[in-house]
Amino acid sequence: MDTVRRYRSGEAAKLVDMPAATLRIWEQRYGVVSPPTSASGQRLYSDVDVHRLKTIKALVNRGHAISSIAHLDGDQLRQLASGDSDRALTTAPMRDTNLFIVGFGESVTLEMPKGVNAVQLDTVQDVPSPGGNESVANCLVIRVEALHEDVVLSIVTAAQRLMCDDVLVVYSFGTTRAAELARLEGINLRRAPNALLHANDLLAEYLQTWRRSDSSNEDQERIWRRTPRRFDNDTLTNVVSRSTTIACECPKHLAELVLQIAAFERYSDECESRSPADALLHRHLGDAANKAVAMFEAALAAVAEHEGWPIPATTPGDR
Repeated sequence: MDTVRRYRSGEAAKLVDMPAATLRIWEQRYGVVSPPTSASGQRLYSDVDVHRLKTIKALVNRGHAISSIAHLDGDQLRQLASGDSDRALTTAPMRDTNLFIVGFGESVTLEMPKGVNAVQLDTVQDVPSPGGNESVANCLVIRVEALHEDVVLSIVTAAQRLMCDDVLVVYSFGTTRAAELARLEGINLRRAPNALLHANDLLAEYLQTWRRSDSSNEDQERIWRRTPRRFDNDTLTNVVSRSTTIACECPKHLAELVLQIAAFERYSDECESRSPADALLHRHLGDAANKAVAMFEAALAAVAEHEGWPIPATTPGDR
């Protein structure tokens, strides 16, 4: 008989002091914990789960990217929380990085490590488009006084324009809804009312975190970086009408799914939004559809190879 005390998701979220929606995002997207479920499907968290979540939340509040620490074990999290791992990070290699620093003014005097090109900007609207060198990472650190939904939307727009590899937003005050929307879009948050007084420390810690994340997740794609279509609509329509050696209609169904989900991606992008929150949700839906299209196109490519069909070169396709 299991005598371990268990908490439902709402109770666990209260103990960790985070919104239940954020807990769901962390669990579903990053797998921070894997609690068992009850017969009715309720997730049941143990004290060990709650302690792990508290530790991870504290590290995220210190500026660590959730994607880089979600799968660390208990000992690694404790070591990171105690700061013992910082010495090892200082000697780790760093990919060439453009670091765009927004809203810090003249408070930044930090000498950047080798390979980091720091660009200071006044507003998020000043964030440029990428330079074209895909081997160079683009990171964005933004300071805002107040984090509201419209601010999150402008940050996500800038991050998508720059095709950012990582984004940290430092803020003084903000709404719970805005913070949830930011995390949904893969943005790292840190509340620091006195950020201007500690700008150099914040950026130094961020670069350490980015170094760790980049070295362990080199091929990681951010949610705002969409994948171009592999097959255009004419190619997919042709696949639907082909005969196959497979004793089923899987190739046809795959092609139909790609067509349908790609259409939903376009619909989400064009859907009317009543508020910044609506716009962010539609953007998220479009991003999710884009990832699904890429997965199904990869599956269709495997079928095409199996059947001996010529696979067309990657094309922009119809979005």
